[in-house]
Amino acid sequence: MAAGLLATFLVTAGRMAPASSLAPAGQPARAAAGADRTGAEGAGADAPSGYVIRTAPLLDTPATGAPSGPARGSVDELAGLLAARGADRAWVQVKQDENEEHPSGTLFFPSALAPVAPGYADGRLSGLVDALTARGVRPIGWMPVLHDARAAAAHPQWSSQRITETGTLERDPNWLCPFEPAVRAHQASIAAEAVRTLPGLRGLYLDFVRYDDDFSCASPAALAELDRRTGWRRTTGVPLSPADVRRAASASGATGRTLWRQWHQLRAEQISATVTEIRSAVQAVRPGLPVGAFVLPFSAGDYLRNTQSGQDLDALAGTGLAEIALMAYWDDWDQSPAWVAERLRSATDQVAGRVPVSVVLDGDMGVRSTRLTLEALDGAPSAAVSWFLFDPWTEPDLSRLARAVVGHRREGPMPRPDRVSVVIRIDTEPDDTPSYAAVRPEMIDTLVDLFARKGVPATFLTVGRLAELQPDAVRRAAAAGHEIGSHSYDHEQIDSLPVPEQLVSVNRGLSSLRALGLSVHGFGAPRNSITPQARDALIAAGLEYDGSAAYDPLTSLIDVRYAERSDRGPGRIVVVPFVIPNDWDARVVEGLSADEMATAWIERLDAVVASGEPVFVLDVHQWSASRPDDLAALSRFIDHAQACRTCRIETLRDAAAHARSVLDRYETP
Repeated sequence: MAAGLLATFLVTAGRMAPASSLAPAGQPARAAAGADRTGAEGAGADAPSGYVIRTAPLLDTPATGAPSGPARGSVDELAGLLAARGADRAWVQVKQDENEEHPSGTLFFPSALAPVAPGYADGRLSGLVDALTARGVRPIGWMPVLHDARAAAAHPQWSSQRITETGTLERDPNWLCPFEPAVRAHQASIAAEAVRTLPGLRGLYLDFVRYDDDFSCASPAALAELDRRTGWRRTTGVPLSPADVRRAASASGATGRTLWRQWHQLRAEQISATVTEIRSAVQAVRPGLPVGAFVLPFSAGDYLRNTQSGQDLDALAGTGLAEIALMAYWDDWDQSPAWVAERLRSATDQVAGRVPVSVVLDGDMGVRSTRLTLEALDGAPSAAVSWFLFDPWTEPDLSRLARAVVGHRREGPMPRPDRVSVVIRIDTEPDDTPSYAAVRPEMIDTLVDLFARKGVPATFLTVGRLAELQPDAVRRAAAAGHEIGSHSYDHEQIDSLPVPEQLVSVNRGLSSLRALGLSVHGFGAPRNSITPQARDALIAAGLEYDGSAAYDPLTSLIDVRYAERSDRGPGRIVVVPFVIPNDWDARVVEGLSADEMATAWIERLDAVVASGEPVFVLDVHQWSASRPDDLAALSRFIDHAQACRTCRIETLRDAAAHARSVLDRYETP
C-alpha cells in the first residue's frame, strides 16, 4: 500500500471466506450482505463481518504524485485488499474524529459548512467510494459527531462545559453540547451534505454521539431544564447550580438521588434527540438510507449503572437506527473476552429485537487474542463482528485476522497449553520511600533461602544501581540458579523521561548487570512505564521478554503476546504480564493482611489455570516479601502452586519460552 494513503480505516467486511477461497487481490471471494457469525459459504461459525477504516490522512500524498485528484492506484489497491478478504461493507471516514492529523471536525469532502482537510476539496474521497463500489464492497460513511474542535472554536457558545470538582464550569475546546439546538442542526447539516456529496455511500454511521463524562455539557439550558423537571428552585428557593449536580453524584438523600437520575435521563434524551435529528436530515436527502451508530459498551444493560456516555441503548433503539455497534475494545479497557460477550448479551436484551447489535473489536490483536475473543462470543447472541485499526490496514493485518477467523472456524476452541508456567518475580530495587540505604543484602538472601527450601527457581528483576551497591547478594542469587533480569538502572519512571534518557535507563541497567558477569535475557519497567521507544531498545538489545504489563485475572486479561518494533525495524519481543495485586498493592493499597494476600494470589492462580492461559507471574519486592509475615504468605503460595498438577514453577525466561511456543502455533504465518 502506498505511503500516506491512510491512518485507519473503519471498514466492515462480510462473511470471511473459508481458507480454500481466500482469493488474491482482484479475485474477491464474495459474501452475502448483512452476514452474521455463521461464516462464509456455509462454513463454521465466527467469521467477522467487517473492518473499520479511519481515513483521516487518506490521499494526503497521492501515489500518482499529482498535486490533486484521487490517487487511483492506491485506492484501487486498498479496495482490492478488502474485497480479496470477502469484505461486504467499508465504513469510510467523512469527518475527523480525534485531533491527530487534523483538528476534530475537519471534513474530508467539499463543504461550505466546516473546514475541509487539505487536498480534499477536490472530491478525492469519491475515488475511494467508487473503488470500493467497483469491487463489490458497500461504502458506508463514518461520521464522528460531538467531538468537534472546529465547531467549538468557531462557536464557543456551543462548547461543552464540564462541572469541576469545586463546582465551577470549565469549557472543553473539543466537545460540543447537544443541549444547544444549533449544535444538533449543524451536525445534521453536515451529515446531509455528506450523503448528498458522496452519492455512492450506502449508509451513514455516527460516532462520538455521546458525552465525555458524567459532568460534561452542563450548559445553562441544561441546568434550567433540570431545575424545571426536579422543582429544585421551588423546593430550595434558589436556582440549581453546577455544584448541586456535582454533589448529587454522592448524595445519599432522596432529593440528591432524584436530581442525579433526572440529570442522566435528561442527558440521554439529548443524545437520542441528536441521533433522531441527524437521521431525519440524512433521510430527507436520501430516503431510506440506513443510519447506524457506534456506541461505547459500558451502558449496555442498565444505563443508570454507567451513565458517562449518555448512550441509553433502550432509548437509542427507538430512534430508527439501522444498527448499534458496540465498540468492544476490551484490551484497551482492562477487560476480557468474556466481558465482550456479556456486554453483547446485555445490549441485545436491552434493545429487545428493535435494532441489530454488533461488536467492533481491535484489529491489532494477535491471532491468539482474536481467537480467545471469538471463543467467548460463541456463547453470546449472534452478531456481526467488525474490526477497527488506528493504523493503515495492510495485507499482513488482514492475513492475521483471516488466520484467526479461519482457525477458529475449523478448530473451535484452541487446545489448552500443556502446563501453566508459574513465575515468582522479585523486583529488586530501592524501597518505596525510595531508599537504597533501607534495603539490605540479607533481604535477597532470605528469599534465596526460602526458594532453596522449596526447591524452586525465581527471577530477580534488578535495578542496575542496586546491583552495583549489592553485587555479592545478586551474584549469590544467580549462583543459586535464579535468573537475573533488568528493572532499569535507577528505578526510573521511563515514560516520564525524554526518549534519549529512556534509552540511557534501559541500556545502563543492562550494562550494570552484565558488568557483574550476569547473562540478562529480560526486562520489566518500573510501574510498567514502558514506551514504544524503550521497548524497541529491548528488542535491539536482543532481550527475550518484556514484563512491563499487569492485569487482574479475576476481572480482565492481558494475555501473553508479541510486541513488534514501533519503528518497523526487525525483531519482536514477547510480553509476559504479571498478576495484580502484587505485594505492594495487596498490603498497602488494599490493606490486606499477609494471609489475605496469599489467598488473593491463590484465587488468581486458580483463575489462570482455569482460563487456559500459559503463564502466571507473581510479582513481589525484596524489601517487603522478606518480612516474616509476607515471607510466610509467599511460602503458602508456593505450596499451592506445587500442589497444582498442571503448574510448573520456573524462571521468567523459561516461562517466556513457553509463552512463545504457545503463541507460535498461531502467530506464525
